[in-house]
Amino acid sequence: MNHSSNLYSEITDVLSRIERLNELSQLHQQQSVPDFLAVEGYERLRGQYIKQLEELLKVLNIQADIQLKAA
Repeated sequence: MNHSSNLYSEITDVLSRIERLNELSQLHQQQSVPDFLAVEGYERLRGQYIKQLEELLKVLNIQADIQLKAA
């Protein structure tokens, strides 16, 4: 049970990180002078977190092909 709880915590953590990156990306895009370099960095991180999420889901026998959508 502890392993499952840890796995669920990891999944929740990754989703929270993706959500935070979405918020930061949107904030930088809405500035009077958008910071596209920061947005690009956030997109790279989101891609890494999505791959991590897919790997975590595999442990639960869930195959996911998650596509990035512009934040």
